[in-house]
Amino acid sequence: MDSSNLPTIQIFGLGYIGLPTAAIMSNVGFKVIGVDVVQKVVENLNKGLLHISEPGLEDLVKEGVSSGRLFATMTPQEADVHIIAVPTPIHDDKTPDIDYVVSATKSIAGVIKTGNLVILESTVPPLTCENLISKQIENDTGLVAGRDYHLVHCPERVIPGKIIYELIHNDRIVGGTTPEATHYASEIYSQFVKGKLLQTTATTAEMCKLMENTYRDVNIALANEFAAVAERLNFNVSEAIELANHHPRVNIHNPSIGVGGHCIPVDPWFIINSAFEQTSLIQTARNINDEKPIIVANKIIEVANYDSSKSVALLGLTYKADVDDIRESPAIQITKIVSNALSNRIMICDPYVKNFNREEFSNFKGEIVDMEEVMSQANIIFILVGHSIFNNLQINKGQALFHVYNGQYSLSGPQEAKSI
Repeated sequence: MDSSNLPTIQIFGLGYIGLPTAAIMSNVGFKVIGVDVVQKVVENLNKGLLHISEPGLEDLVKEGVSSGRLFATMTPQEADVHIIAVPTPIHDDKTPDIDYVVSATKSIAGVIKTGNLVILESTVPPLTCENLISKQIENDTGLVAGRDYHLVHCPERVIPGKIIYELIHNDRIVGGTTPEATHYASEIYSQFVKGKLLQTTATTAEMCKLMENTYRDVNIALANEFAAVAERLNFNVSEAIELANHHPRVNIHNPSIGVGGHCIPVDPWFIINSAFEQTSLIQTARNINDEKPIIVANKIIEVANYDSSKSVALLGLTYKADVDDIRESPAIQITKIVSNALSNRIMICDPYVKNFNREEFSNFKGEIVDMEEVMSQANIIFILVGHSIFNNLQINKGQALFHVYNGQYSLSGPQEAKSI
């Protein structure tokens, strides 16, 4: 592909994946159109302002905008390549919610031309490319995937806090509905991806992403069961896992307070809903990890409930350490349960969360405070998320500190840790 004559890229969804992808591609020479349904996101991006926090992203966005290669709009435009990077959550009944993908596909159908490339990056149930996107575009336009335009699935595989680095350096799976589509998409990604471009079919690519996150979910569930066994038999589960992992073919994950984020607690359900009778192990793992925040919350209530005059601080609300991402966070679930169950004064603190006027926090009964107030007024402190800012907290006489985020808690040190 001639770097002096790169195709125009249009990205639908300017969230945690779409915006970094747009910023990176604009910085390597692509003209990038970012489409989002939120007006404030569009207006701010065109000013070089961010609505999400991610290391390295701000400079890339400012460079892309100032160069004229990156701009945002609420109205889809004509382009050579259309990338779908919208959320794919699940409904309350655990069935996939692909409404955003459908909406983006309909928007593409309104501007698609013969020879265009459509890339789906969103995580989706298997057969979404062939049974949903291709049929939707054909119904709306008469254009047929593989004959009139190219259709590919290229799932993102990044972690918040390292998104920029991993979008560039991680291997990418590129799965087209035809070999020609796969080749075209690989040419696009080769302009900025330094990792390997692994070529396959669209359906295989869809399953690969789901399998990756399901493996992690099942492994965490196993670790959480080991933690429960450790509580029963009175041994240190973290030490046992560390020692077991010295075996060259063993890789047990760490226990946790639950599983959060936009992928791991969601993706297994896409497989379960596609093949219910064949996924009993996956279902069991999901149930174990879904129940863990409730178990942890009850443990906290048990510890704090002995004296209602003691003030309780809950530190951390994001789904993982040192990011601002609260999607599917088990810490939020724990905080809701604990704050509604205890009559103690409840103090809630997370320096990474800037906006507490969100639906996710609507059922909190505690007070939002800063770290200074926690350290001066809290009697019992529970660290739910392992933010580095919470490392080595110096507690005062009469205060108790519990490290909960690693699936254990302790009053004075790891040697007294108990499984939670």
